[in-house]
Amino acid sequence: MGRFTTSLAAAVFATGAVSQDFNVLQHLGGNGQWFPGPEVTGISSTTPPGCTVELAAFVSRHGSRYPDQGAYNGWVDFQSRLQNLTTNDPTLAFLSTWKPVLSSPDQQIAQISPTGYKELHAMGSSWRLRYADLYDYESPFSMWANWYNSSPRVRDSARLFAQGFLGPNATELGTVYALNASDPRSWMNSLGTSDLCPKYADNGGSPYTDVWAANYLPQIAERLNGLVDGYEFTNDDVSSMPYLCGFETQITGRRSPFCDILTEEEILGYEYAQDLRYWYGAGLGSEVGKYTMLPVLAGLVERFVDGPNATYTTSSNTTFTPSKVIAGFANDGQINQLIAASGIFDNEPALSANTSNPDRMFRASRFITMRGTISFERLSCAAPASNSTTYTSSTNNTTPGTETYIRLLLNDVVYPVANCADGPGSSCALTEYQSIVQGKMDAVGDFKEMCNATNEEWDSRPIASFWRDDTLAWGNVVKP
Repeated sequence: MGRFTTSLAAAVFATGAVSQDFNVLQHLGGNGQWFPGPEVTGISSTTPPGCTVELAAFVSRHGSRYPDQGAYNGWVDFQSRLQNLTTNDPTLAFLSTWKPVLSSPDQQIAQISPTGYKELHAMGSSWRLRYADLYDYESPFSMWANWYNSSPRVRDSARLFAQGFLGPNATELGTVYALNASDPRSWMNSLGTSDLCPKYADNGGSPYTDVWAANYLPQIAERLNGLVDGYEFTNDDVSSMPYLCGFETQITGRRSPFCDILTEEEILGYEYAQDLRYWYGAGLGSEVGKYTMLPVLAGLVERFVDGPNATYTTSSNTTFTPSKVIAGFANDGQINQLIAASGIFDNEPALSANTSNPDRMFRASRFITMRGTISFERLSCAAPASNSTTYTSSTNNTTPGTETYIRLLLNDVVYPVANCADGPGSSCALTEYQSIVQGKMDAVGDFKEMCNATNEEWDSRPIASFWRDDTLAWGNVVKP
């Protein structure tokens, strides 16, 4: 596969060919269900020899869901316009009788789907097995989630994860602290920090996505229009087909016929549109979005530096000892913002609106899927024999004779931090990573100024404290 250009598109689109090993469901950007990998970095996700995982943390997108109201309205409109379509093409024949697959839209809109239940239960049990030594059997377990006023799907995802992680006693043992990111007291101290940043606006990647859409969509529409009578596909119709492929498949548990309409190269064009949407909408190509989760990352790194046995005094003057497995749930925008802040893609070149680079590392399909997850491991590793000094953190809580590192994973695949991957398993020395994050905070300087925020009570240099405080006033207690 070469670079995707207009001339190549014209040549390839006509073939309708799809490679046998090509899985369309793994190229749908933020509209596909979760899958692990692929292991494109060549780094094993197993714990490096001589190392022990002392802390593990993640922030995950909610699980697979039903469409939001606006998307569903689009499906209904699309169906209403297809009634007169006729075709001899077997991949398009279903369209004239197709109907949206929701059985009870009033109850299902924006909610977690059964595939989401499955993803989250499996995630909970797999994390329990993977980090078995980090959780004491039958002990209380705290989690965090974005309250998200529009739908309970984020906090419900935390509840479902807890059921997989804790089992039958999840309601008794588990507690979700659902943080209301719209509460003014939660300034840069929630899992939806951009909600209180007036200057932040997710423009969906425009104008880059507009340029790319004009590049790749018209040829697809022209190809499809040559196969039908009584209907003319628009660019928007074409763009909705991969979306419908992903959503219908996970809603019904059966492969959607929309998955078979576009060719492999056409799907890759859609995938790149999703990359542009996330890169420029709220990622490294955005003006403000790439910074908004830095306080959350800085607070998490502080928690890692403090070590696995740290105990904190809360804002209510109580004592809180967080679990060694740290669980957080948010939306796709926040996952994208956190990945942008993490340093993984800092050396990745900006994405072009005209040409897709087949060697790019940033592919939203691989980490901003439903249940897309960025996770962190604190590794304690035996110091090399030639090293006469031992690693010490700022809190002096590292075992003598060991060094401490942090490792980042996206959908269970290790991705090295740019310019900091010299440790075991391509990890980064924890203190060095903390310096990287602090450097990013320094580059922003005044967060209020960055956001055009005028609230005098807000800090200019905030660091999220919710990871070590279970009594914050904007945290609503939800039981699994």
